[in-house]
Amino acid sequence: ATDARAHVPWPLAIINPVIMKLWTDFHVFSHPWEVMVEAAYRKYPNPHSPHMKSLDTLERRVTPRRLYSNRLVTSMWSVIPSIVLQILGTNPTVRVHEQSMCDLERKTLTLCSTNITLSNLFTLHETLEYSVNPEDPNTTVLKQTAKISVFGIPLLGDILERLLFSNYGSTVSQARVGVEVIADKIREETVA
Repeated sequence: ATDARAHVPWPLAIINPVIMKLWTDFHVFSHPWEVMVEAAYRKYPNPHSPHMKSLDTLERRVTPRRLYSNRLVTSMWSVIPSIVLQILGTNPTVRVHEQSMCDLERKTLTLCSTNITLSNLFTLHETLEYSVNPEDPNTTVLKQTAKISVFGIPLLGDILERLLFSNYGSTVSQARVGVEVIADKIREETVA
């Protein structure tokens, strides 16, 4: 078994062990996989995620059956209250690294993102996997997982972990509505 504290410097791991929460959810979109892939790549801007400021592609690589991308997401904090940001001494801008792989053979799109900002205090690692629904090939299943790990904050670690975890669910539901709006637009564009 691997020690979750392996990435934390030894003295800090003893003083403040890693606090970790896991979250998993499934959602079925009423759009085909191809539409949802395009929507996932075009997800920002959308009216349901006003905190998102930019999405920059750093690298894109194509192989015969796969597309790989590295992107930098810049947003305003939506999961941490401003008072906590003041205590931590940081500004409201957050940067996240997103890596994705679209497998045309398996018909899956996997997006993995991890915060860059405040990564010395916590990590929020999110994975989204879009795949064809085996029960209805005209729809798409999204499996979404998140792992929140907090370390290095002796007194506020538990509070920060609870804030991140409780606010994450509401942010997720808004993001899904936003991706659905983009998917609806894509379908309208293809019909028009």
